[in-house]
Amino acid sequence: MTGLAGTELLLGVLGGLHAATWGGYKDSPFEGFHRRSFVRSIALGSAVGLVLGAVAGPVPALLLLGLVYAGERLVTEWWKAFLREDPQAAYTIPMRFAVAGRPVDSRLPRYATGAAVLLVLVLLPVLVRLVEPDAPAAWVTVLVGGTGGWATAVGGAWKDAPVEGFSGWKFLRSPAVATGWAVLLRPLTDDWLLLVVAAGGLSVLVIETYKTFLTGGRPPGKFAGRPPVRKVL
Repeated sequence: MTGLAGTELLLGVLGGLHAATWGGYKDSPFEGFHRRSFVRSIALGSAVGLVLGAVAGPVPALLLLGLVYAGERLVTEWWKAFLREDPQAAYTIPMRFAVAGRPVDSRLPRYATGAAVLLVLVLLPVLVRLVEPDAPAAWVTVLVGGTGGWATAVGGAWKDAPVEGFSGWKFLRSPAVATGWAVLLRPLTDDWLLLVVAAGGLSVLVIETYKTFLTGGRPPGKFAGRPPVRKVL
């Protein structure tokens, strides 16, 4: 394995391990510790790192970490929302794709929606490549750099607001953090797509770290009001 591929694999492992750690730490008291889920995030992060290295070429380590994190989270959340078959009664906030807080259990509309989302994710980078200039100006970094955070905020509001109510603070938090990361990452790349995706990924990393370890042990909203359980699966 070359030095470059080794770096990509290492960052992939670290990104996946971080996602696996906070996921296991938050969720295990309520749904048990799932070895497969823990290993899955690490394996997926590793695979994303290697694929990104092959597709995007050499990129700075911090930028690559953000891309890995975004890729691992996108794949995992897409799978949970549209493909995973598990009892939704275990969650206060449905993890499956839902409309107005009601999970879509019928497979055909759920799979069709998942396919449409996947198509958008595939076509969006192509459209970005058609309109982006060679180097984004400072104002573009501020306005466009937080796009990944806005996408996260909209997705979170779609899932959480019907159950928890709409929180303006929670909605603005992701784009604000993503924009901050975009400003910090701007000297590392002139590529709009890499900038937006990496900033979005790093914003998730920071916010989930805060929610997991710095909120006084508050349980995740999806398990609100449910008693803890402790088991290993």
